[in-house]
Amino acid sequence: MSRNGFTLIEIIVVMAIMSILAGVLTPIVYRVWDDQKVDETKARMAALKVAIAGDPELYQQGIRSDYGFVGDIGALPNMVDDLVSDSGIWAGWNGPYLNGFDAVAFKVDAWGRPIVFAEHIPPLEVSGEEVAATLRSAGPDGSFGTSDDIDENSALFLQILSKEIWPTAMIRGNLSVTLTATTEATPVYYANLRAGYRNGTGTATTFTDCIALNIGLVQPGVPKTVIQAFNSNFPVTLPIGQIMLRSRLFNDSGCESLLEETNDMAIFVSNGLSELSLNLPMLYYRIN
Repeated sequence: MSRNGFTLIEIIVVMAIMSILAGVLTPIVYRVWDDQKVDETKARMAALKVAIAGDPELYQQGIRSDYGFVGDIGALPNMVDDLVSDSGIWAGWNGPYLNGFDAVAFKVDAWGRPIVFAEHIPPLEVSGEEVAATLRSAGPDGSFGTSDDIDENSALFLQILSKEIWPTAMIRGNLSVTLTATTEATPVYYANLRAGYRNGTGTATTFTDCIALNIGLVQPGVPKTVIQAFNSNFPVTLPIGQIMLRSRLFNDSGCESLLEETNDMAIFVSNGLSELSLNLPMLYYRIN
């Protein structure tokens, strides 16, 4: 004997199985969706970090070519909007620094909630690193302070570390001076280094301490070149990007009475440097 339908018991069993499957699969589906959104949010935060601090892996002719907002300005942005539009307060703004996102998407996470940017003075100490600024998302649950936050504790690699934007104040190398004299002389001269760098509002200057030069006797009509190693620190930590260096010659130990200086030499400071190591242009001075 054939039948054309299902019994009530069969229908109840099928519905029970479907309910069980839904109960098992629904959390899995939501977790997959959340995992995808976490990955998308991290990608957006990574793009924001590159816009701020540049891409240290991008080179042209063997020289790093991308220093981001900090490389042009010498300071961190006040907010992420500064990466895409010039507010008029930043000297040297050369953006937009963030491409590939529309005017809304670049500053929100994959759940449509704001990615929070904040500079920290003094820097945060996280896992032995100094964090100069953070990018934070509240994650899937939308509440900060919970275990699913995407922040410096769960994604340190997405944060802006001090060493990535203000890597060093130390400089070492050789300072060279060529002296000529019309009469025999044993001069006592001093030198320091001047650095011009961007500081957010324009160009600032900073100087190393004076160093005494070991010159000795200079014979008349015979140029004498003194090459002296130096190892000094600027009083400020230099930002990534271009800085202008010059060496300067003085006749006093306070480096106040300037005798001569070189033209500026452009160098580029990159992330992670513990020191700048270079040989500066030759100083030339005629002893009167």
